[in-house]
Amino acid sequence: MMIFEEQLRGGVSAPPRKILILGVGNLLLKDDGFGVHLINSLKDTAFPPNITLLEAGTVSHQLIPLLRETDHLIVVDVVEAGDMPGSLFRFSPDDMNFPSEQKASLHQISLIDVLRMAELTGSRPKTVIIGVQPKDVSSWSLEMSEELKAVLPRVRELIFEELKKLGASS
Repeated sequence: MMIFEEQLRGGVSAPPRKILILGVGNLLLKDDGFGVHLINSLKDTAFPPNITLLEAGTVSHQLIPLLRETDHLIVVDVVEAGDMPGSLFRFSPDDMNFPSEQKASLHQISLIDVLRMAELTGSRPKTVIIGVQPKDVSSWSLEMSEELKAVLPRVRELIFEELKKLGASS
């Protein structure tokens, strides 16, 4: 079980920071479901009450109220970077420079759009994105490619490393 070290402010314990671990993706499209598979692999792990796991599926504006209550956000998703399948990336939304586009519907909202909307409401959790290069996101399958299955344990380790950076110790 992860136990958070107390932060002291003038001799008084600060409340633990709220951390959301968000798995993004579509389970029906092979490797696109990686983030959801990762969250499912963590379900049996005992976390303190200030850490929430969430299978977000495809990102939605409905996450905004939850982001308002979150201090730190760790996102796991596939990232098309033109690299070898299973390659790992760690970055923040500030590292991404996507032009704003006109959306025809709420079904076209990306994670970056949701984070921008949350910021407009005064909420901006400190965000780390752990991305995995997919092999196949266009085939209908609930099974991931062997390359992504193989990297899942390493991504779990990266999650725990991020939690440690936030003050967690095992």
